[in-house]
Amino acid sequence: MAAQPVYKSKNITMCSDGKYRWVYELDLYTTTAIIKEVWRVLLISLVIVLALMLIFSIIEGDLTEGLSFIGEMAAILFGIFLVLSVVGYLVFAFIIGGKYCALFEMNEEGINNAAQEKHVKKAELIGLITAIAGIAGGRPGVVGTGILGATRTSMYTSFDEVKELEILPKEHLIRLNETLSRNQVYAEDEDFAFVASYIKARCRNAKVKI
Repeated sequence: MAAQPVYKSKNITMCSDGKYRWVYELDLYTTTAIIKEVWRVLLISLVIVLALMLIFSIIEGDLTEGLSFIGEMAAILFGIFLVLSVVGYLVFAFIIGGKYCALFEMNEEGINNAAQEKHVKKAELIGLITAIAGIAGGRPGVVGTGILGATRTSMYTSFDEVKELEILPKEHLIRLNETLSRNQVYAEDEDFAFVASYIKARCRNAKVKI
């Protein structure tokens, strides 16, 4: 198979270890993607709690009264979860300076999403990526380890494990959904088509939603 041409962009760099790297800075006050993910998790938790309550009502043999009680509890719990999630999200956004700065590393096998500590600036990460790209025949992994040393959380997704791919250009977002986990990948407008097509071509087992 012929080698694929290297994608060239001011934002995305092909490094000497064969990985594309780029940085994306997300404004937590203007985007809805992360709060929607928080609500999804809370909704799943709420459904589990209500399902358990329904099971107990069936066991006790008082289904009608149980359903009425569950309906009331659903409204109360939903209100509590909604308020706590919004307040918690705003507090979290304030603590980290309102910006979510992530470093993405992507090759033929998969992609890594590494969220950075709040004191790490986008310009610093770009400088480190440039350093990796400039290492010819050296030890790029050493520099890469230095980058990940500033990481708050890191999530790696193997393309072969992706079951569903959601491509959302308006949000600059690509969701890679596995059986029990979801990774979120962001790219700038001018690079989005490349990143989306690169991932789509390698997620051979995934259903694609656009």
